[in-house]
Formats: sequence, C-alpha cells, structure tokens
Amino acid sequence: MARTVSAIALTSEERPQLTSNQWKVVSFCAVGGMLEIMDVYIIAFILAVITKPWKLSYGESAGVLLASGVGAVVGSFFWGYVADRVGRKRAFVATIVTCSAASLALVFTPQGNWMFLATLRTIVGFGTGGFFIFVVLVQEFVPASTRGFVCGLISGAAAGGLLLGAISGSFLMPIIGWRGLFAVGAVPIFLGIAVVYLMPESPRWALSRGDVALARRSLAWALGAGADIESVVRAYSTAERPPAWREVLSHPRSLITGTVINFGVVTAYYGIVLWAPTLLAQIERVSGAQAAKMMMAMSLAGLLCRLTTGWLSDRVGRRPCGAVAACGAAVCLVIAGLVGHSVMLHRELFWLPFAAAFLLADCSFAIMGMYTSEIWPSRLRGRGSGVSYGAGSVGKIIGPLGLALVIGSSSVISPAATVGAIVPAFGYLAAMLLIAGATYLFVARETRGRSLEDLDREA
Repeated sequence: MARTVSAIALTSEERPQLTSNQWKVVSFCAVGGMLEIMDVYIIAFILAVITKPWKLSYGESAGVLLASGVGAVVGSFFWGYVADRVGRKRAFVATIVTCSAASLALVFTPQGNWMFLATLRTIVGFGTGGFFIFVVLVQEFVPASTRGFVCGLISGAAAGGLLLGAISGSFLMPIIGWRGLFAVGAVPIFLGIAVVYLMPESPRWALSRGDVALARRSLAWALGAGADIESVVRAYSTAERPPAWREVLSHPRSLITGTVINFGVVTAYYGIVLWAPTLLAQIERVSGAQAAKMMMAMSLAGLLCRLTTGWLSDRVGRRPCGAVAACGAAVCLVIAGLVGHSVMLHRELFWLPFAAAFLLADCSFAIMGMYTSEIWPSRLRGRGSGVSYGAGSVGKIIGPLGLALVIGSSSVISPAATVGAIVPAFGYLAAMLLIAGATYLFVARETRGRSLEDLDREA
C-alpha cells in the first residue's frame, strides 16, 4: 500500500488529491509570482504621476520602462544557473529578496533622478527574471497528473499580479503616494522568510545532484508519513556532477521548442496588451475610462482562461492545447484587424474577435510556462527554463519594436495605435503566434501525464 501512495503521489496518470504540504508549495509559488509581477507593472502608474513634475523626456521615460525588461533577460540566465547549482528553494528566495530590496531602495529615489530610478528598476527586472523558478518548483513537487492544473494556477496568479498592480496604482497610490507604492513592493520579503523555514528543497533537484538523504526528507514532507518514496529515489541511482552551460546545447529539440514558443507567444502577447486600450477606445468609440474597464474585464476572464487551460492540458495534452491557443489567437487577430479596418463585418464588432484573441493569448501563456520547463531534464531544468524565459523577455522588447517597424512609427517603445495601421500590425503579431503554434505541432513532444523521471530518461 505504501508503494502505491508514492506512485500515485508523484508519478502516475491517476489524479490523486494533493497533500496539504504540496498545496503549501503551490500557494507559496502562486503568491510569490503574483507579487513579483505586480512589482514589475506598478512603474507604469508611477511614471504617469512623476513624468510631468520631473520633466522627463520621452527618451528618459523609455529608459525607465525598458530597464526592467533588460534586467529580466540577464536575470533569466543567471537564476537558471543558480537554480541548477545551489537549488530551487534558494533561487526562489533569492529572487524575492532581490525584488523586495530593490523596491524598498526605490522609496529613496532622489526627486527628478531618473537614472537612479532606471538603475534600480533594472535590478527589479533582474529579480523577476527568475519567475520561471516558481513553475519549476511546483512541477517538481506535484503529481504528473496534475502538473498542468497547478501550473495554470501559477500562471493565473501572475495575471492576478497585473490586476493587483492596476488596483494599487488606481486606488492605493492616491493615498500613500508613489514612494509608498514602491514600499508595498517590498512586502514579498516576508514570503521569502516564510519559505526559508516552511518549505524544503525540491526533491527532484536533490536527487539529480545525488543528495538522496535530502531528497528523502523532502519527499516525506511532501507526501506524508507512511509513503514509500523509494520508487522515486530509484530513478536517480547515481550522483551527477553539476551541469555545464554547454549541456543545454546537447538537447536541441528542447532548446528550439522552448525558445521559439516563448519568443513567439510573449512577443505577440505584449504587442496585444500594448495596443489594446487605445484601439478599444478608438474603434468602439468609448472613453479611456471605459476602455480601461473593458481591459479589466478581459484580464479577469483571461485569468480564468489560464486556470481552465492548465486543467484541460492534463486531459487532452500540452501540444494540442498550445497549438490551438496560439493558432486560434492568430486567426482571431487577423479577423479583428479586418473588422477594425472595416474590411469585413461592422467595426462595432471589433471587440468580439479582439477579446477572443486576447483570451486565447492568455491560454497560450499558461501552456508556455509549464511546457517549456517540463521538457528539460531535472539536472538542466533551471538553465533550460532560464534560456527559454530569456527568449520571452527579449520578446517583451521586440514586441513594440517590431510594431514600430511594421507601421513606420518613430516611437519604438510605445508605437501609436491607429486604425489605419491595424491590419499590418495585427498580421505581424499573428505571425509570431503562428510560429509558436507550428512549433507545438511539428517540433514539440507531448509531456501530459508523464513523470519527470520518465521525461528525464527520454531527454
């Protein structure tokens, strides 16, 4: 009976209930991801308040906005190395401490000193570059049969971070000011302290490094008393030396799949988000406040879509869910562009295909995060996920840059959204999604219901 507990708890295709400690890991990672994402996006609301009194130029404002993106690209590689070298838990705590410390330091930004602001925002972005570690940690603690669902929870929490940032900027900042809002960004440090004392190291990481004693303690904590953990331990019979970066290149299928999917989905998603409020206001002829409410409603629906997609991926597979979400979003974008340009249907219906594209892009995000971590062997999961996430971070910069080039805008940070440019712009974003969808169809391998040990042996 004890052996059955172990098999069901971490490796089988049955769908057991998570233990209370497994839920604890999911909760820590979900809250941590939500708060880190909130840290990234509150700058948009703060800039809206300080740009005029600080007399910031377009270039200076752009430098502040781009800073976190540049930091995230570097951070994704660094934290991937740290997660493989010293452990997932330590990397998790380190990313939170980095973001919290930088946010607290931002409270003391000298009035009008945009370079100080940009420098510390780079550090915030550097910390959030390790967001993928939250997904990795959850995957290495939960059953194979529910990895998709719990990763959907993490992705949904990240979307919640966007909403939390918007709510903080709209309702909290008028009360506590922009310095107070930066101080709120330091709150995650308490979560980091809790993790130090309440959560053990990932058992999969410990086994991949040959630390069987640590792995047994972690497995016993996660599965509860009486569980036979030997079926998992036996999958890692020999200790392995720390991996080198060059070993990432020895898994070309995982490398291509992870980087292309992340780049395509993130590039398109951030382009959609960038243009959404303005286009809704222009085409639907509503006020900016009404467009913001429409965006909030779409974001809430997107959060639910991420949760649903995670659940669905455990039943029909990652590849079909990823391909349908990405290709479906691309088709809806093309239709939305044609409707918005009055080529087909009525312009007043623009919101319908556009909202569908937005929600399917959210579904793509949910699949992307979980899948591009699963495809890497445990000993390389940090580095491989970091490279994939880094490609997505580059996409956050390429998204608006590509839009600017396609529509001939002089602004490469926030190219003006116009109805006349909607067809080529949406065509560009759709192409990014189609590339990701094609990668799911023709390159990716299915991981649904497969234990990480089985995937390791196939890698």
